[in-house]
Amino acid sequence: MPLSNFKAVFFDVGGTLIRVHPSVGDVYAKHARDFGFSGTPDELNEGFRSQWKKMGGIESLENKSGPKVEEKFWKDLVFEVFQPLGGLDRFDEYFELIFEVFRDGSNWKIHEDVIESRIFEKLNERGVILGVISNWDSRLTSTLENLELADHFKFILPSAVVGSAKPDKKIFEEALRLSGVKPHEACHIGDEVKTDIVGARNVGIYGILLDRDNRFDDSIQPRVKSFLELV
Repeated sequence: MPLSNFKAVFFDVGGTLIRVHPSVGDVYAKHARDFGFSGTPDELNEGFRSQWKKMGGIESLENKSGPKVEEKFWKDLVFEVFQPLGGLDRFDEYFELIFEVFRDGSNWKIHEDVIESRIFEKLNERGVILGVISNWDSRLTSTLENLELADHFKFILPSAVVGSAKPDKKIFEEALRLSGVKPHEACHIGDEVKTDIVGARNVGIYGILLDRDNRFDDSIQPRVKSFLELV
């Protein structure tokens, strides 16, 4: 179904529109050298993945919101990533630095097919309302501004600000309210089955799975490998 058939199209962010560049471990390591860290980016990537999973990601905040809650989540996570590798000198100072570093556009890369497809420009030209629904913290808006993506969207909904994380219904319902469209008039595109596709469908929004790396099988439809298939 062509996207221009919908009155509103919503996008996930991490893994869908952008990714950390070159990797979380590389960014952590680069700034941790001055704080006594001598390990490798790979060790940090492994630690980050396992700690993210253990803590349940940003979704674990559920209906809790606000800067203090977000910072505590990230501070605990970063602390636990470095702890098995000998910890850091002046951890509080490092954390303040790294928390700001991830707002910066230079540590993120927009996926090539997002740019090549000109998906936002084309949908905006057709009068489709665009929005972001992301399990993220309040830095999301400034990160998207720094990447010059923010202006494409009518609204940006980070879960930690809304107090609702996908697949919870509330964040999708808020997107519908801000768009002024009915569920069947909207579509959500994301790269995770549970949070993006099941979450959207639970409120009657059409869900499209973006699976660039063949992580999922063909039983999940519609499934595309690139935004180029959608324009």
